[in-house]
Amino acid sequence: MATATPYDTVASHRPRNAANIGFVTKHLPLLVACLLASPPLPAMGAGATYQATDRIIVKWRTAESDFAPASEARVRTLAARVGTAMTRGRSIGGAMSVVHLDRRLSGAELAGTLQALRADPEVELAEPDRRVKAQAYTPSDPLFTANQWYLQGIQVSAIRVDTAWEITRGGTSPAASTTVVAVLDTGVRLDHPDLAGKLLPGYDFISTATIGNDGDGWDADPSDAGDFLTAQELASSAFRDGNCGGGPNSDQPTNSSWHGTRVSGLIAANTDNGEGIAGTAFNIRVVPVRVLGKCGGFESDVLAGMYWAAGLVPPPPLLRSTDLPTNAHPAQILNMSLGVDGACSATYQTAVRDVTARGVLIVASAGNDGNIVGSPASCTGALAVAGIRHAGTKVGYSNLGPEIAIAAPAGNCFNIDPTLPCVYALNTTSNQGLQGPTTNFYSSPTAQPTFGTSFSTPLVAGVAGLMKTVNPALTPAVLIARLKETARAFPAVSDTTPQPPVCQLPASAGVQATECICTTAVCGAGMLDAAAAVRAAQRPVALAQLTGTVGAGRTLILDGSQSAASIGRSIVSYAWTVDSVTGGAATPVISAANTALASLPSPTQGVVILRLTITDNLGGADFATITITGTGGSSSSPPPVTTTSGGGGNVSIYWVLLAIMLLSMRRRARK
Repeated sequence: MATATPYDTVASHRPRNAANIGFVTKHLPLLVACLLASPPLPAMGAGATYQATDRIIVKWRTAESDFAPASEARVRTLAARVGTAMTRGRSIGGAMSVVHLDRRLSGAELAGTLQALRADPEVELAEPDRRVKAQAYTPSDPLFTANQWYLQGIQVSAIRVDTAWEITRGGTSPAASTTVVAVLDTGVRLDHPDLAGKLLPGYDFISTATIGNDGDGWDADPSDAGDFLTAQELASSAFRDGNCGGGPNSDQPTNSSWHGTRVSGLIAANTDNGEGIAGTAFNIRVVPVRVLGKCGGFESDVLAGMYWAAGLVPPPPLLRSTDLPTNAHPAQILNMSLGVDGACSATYQTAVRDVTARGVLIVASAGNDGNIVGSPASCTGALAVAGIRHAGTKVGYSNLGPEIAIAAPAGNCFNIDPTLPCVYALNTTSNQGLQGPTTNFYSSPTAQPTFGTSFSTPLVAGVAGLMKTVNPALTPAVLIARLKETARAFPAVSDTTPQPPVCQLPASAGVQATECICTTAVCGAGMLDAAAAVRAAQRPVALAQLTGTVGAGRTLILDGSQSAASIGRSIVSYAWTVDSVTGGAATPVISAANTALASLPSPTQGVVILRLTITDNLGGADFATITITGTGGSSSSPPPVTTTSGGGGNVSIYWVLLAIMLLSMRRRARK
């Protein structure tokens, strides 16, 4: 069984350990195929080792709509073709749905079933529904002081967000904030006093009652009911082989982690209210999306939560699942302090691609095994976060690799005597209940040690939220680029003796579960600097597009009109220039080169690279490029997706076209 976890356990989908689509119409297959068309994504390698499971995620090649589940008849027909009994499960978005096998399969039998499904003409992708786990690390030392050193500027790796607050506090108040961060995790304690007024309506996507610990499946209550595991539960078939427990053999009972509450507090705890802790994002609010419970959760539930959180679930009447409302507060940023070991799967990549194309940034924790970056952090388009010590060196447990974008404090101890409290810990909101919830409180040096890449991630998500508030035009790619360009350099030495080695790729050096000197090759661009990142967000965003057909005697239009300034500023100049010409191309003459809309004669050969530079009224500048070849043009800055926000969520042209088709079908049916 493959699962998702808080990044603190290991390979299921839990707080990571260290489709759904209804059927549009058989009469319009070509149009539906065009609407859903996208480049194929690779399945996981043929040599991949899978946990035993009775759940498989299937991406259908054609379907009625992206959110209506496949019919029972269709699943039965598929089962007959592949020779494996299965029943219909939930739709999760992106033309994906879950199918349930009649028994758990593993090894060669599971691999054979996956191979048969992938070979079926109706199936584009088929992968095990793995467990995801949250990225919280639980060391043996006592942890956590009440000093939020990591938000200030005293220690080397501290993020300096207190200086960023001088530029923006994410809005004048929580109610006035325009930015929303969705926290996909174990849910949240809605009654924690330091989260009062900071939580928007969320949803519970845990489909299995035994995992959810709340007696049902999907529902509108994202409350964290507790993810504890008793010895009796660990011995049951539901959790016996899920690598779920504590201790060196993962077989010991565990207490509730309150992982989602801790992550939410680091982002959005009430700030400047005279009590508790300060949240990184000050006034920005959180949508809690519950996807993890006992022993984590299933990847399909996480994927469904991603689509819903981003506002990609269509409104009625297109929505066939009447029990799933649209998200009235679509998030601009998803915090995913969870994951599963190994490279990005095709199903995760599908969701990451869909969500980022919607203009939503995914911030994901790298994992806590001192190994390669886990999924979804390793997916193209996601912002992967590593964990560093107070001194700026890689904290031992953090995963590392070229997929990392940036590093942030994850909490660490600097104690000679292990009986002393942890010196450099992260404080956050939590609950004292060992099983079900009891009294809300804050993590401390000795109660509920809270550190791991799960907790470096919300620091980055909170800063990205502040950036988005300053400049709503920032796309996911631009947010990542500006976070990276403003990161502070890693220190070349440590505060420990003897000096630790330089960090290496896990593939060549093996597991590196010890401190090492970070480099940009494996720890990201540098250490998160909130103040510098928010200042960079104030620069305008250049968006350059090319229209027209390349060919002799034709004119091409250069369009920079979608470029945008940050809040309170305006663009005062546009400048189109020729960057380079190669391959025998002639240098073109640009007409109206100092306006948003310019033009030039189409090149007939070679490669021409053009640059648009924009400047705002306070001297902030940005640029974008367009590359023109003999067959067409491409831009370095695709425009943000146009969306309509409101009580019904976001609606794209995709759903408008589907609505028109359905209306047309209904009219024909009445005749």
